[in-house]
Amino acid sequence: MDIKGFSATPQTAFIGHQIEHHSEVASTNDIAIARGKAGAAEGTVVIAEHQTAGRGRYGRRWEAPPGKCILASVVLRHRLLQDQVSLPNLVGAIAITRAIRIKYRRNAQIKPPNDVRIKKRKVAGVLTELAYDTEQQAFFVLGFGVNVNITFADFPPELRETATSLRIASANSEDQDTEICRASLLHAILEGLEGTYLQLKSGETDLIMKQFEELREDESSDECLSFGSSLPI
Repeated sequence: MDIKGFSATPQTAFIGHQIEHHSEVASTNDIAIARGKAGAAEGTVVIAEHQTAGRGRYGRRWEAPPGKCILASVVLRHRLLQDQVSLPNLVGAIAITRAIRIKYRRNAQIKPPNDVRIKKRKVAGVLTELAYDTEQQAFFVLGFGVNVNITFADFPPELRETATSLRIASANSEDQDTEICRASLLHAILEGLEGTYLQLKSGETDLIMKQFEELREDESSDECLSFGSSLPI
């Protein structure tokens, strides 16, 4: 699915109702920060098929082949309190982890502070950056990358033992090469993101931390979740 075909989800009140698509950018976070400074509405989403200078924590590069990942950034205008500065990364990671669990029953887990992993291999990452608009109002951009349809051969040799994709993790003996619909996954992520973000805005820090602890990576290496597995609402 060409990400340019992505449209807003009716299940959100504001996130994803304004979407900006790009075939290639240096960084979706850079564009989202520029839009936020210019007054873009809360919930504006910047999506790209490819990034030439994507980055993660500590300025590490995020490498992704064109057309096989979700690369997105969201403008959010909640003014973070001092004790909330670390929470947006968790909010993003919770949304991604739950979307993967619910839609694909893979046992995705959060490796603090901002990675999502399946069977100890990274499938997604979150990067939050703070900025101020022209009125000196604080806002933040929540950027995330998800390895969706990357194949084993797409990964450089140095990442093959530490990274994975949803396509790789979902393969089974009956169907080894099923393409994942990026639009469907992105809808699920944005819907979950809005719910957890609203908890952040209302100061429900304890609830966010409870969800994080339930999704935090443990020693389990179960490949998938059973239908009876419970998830926080």
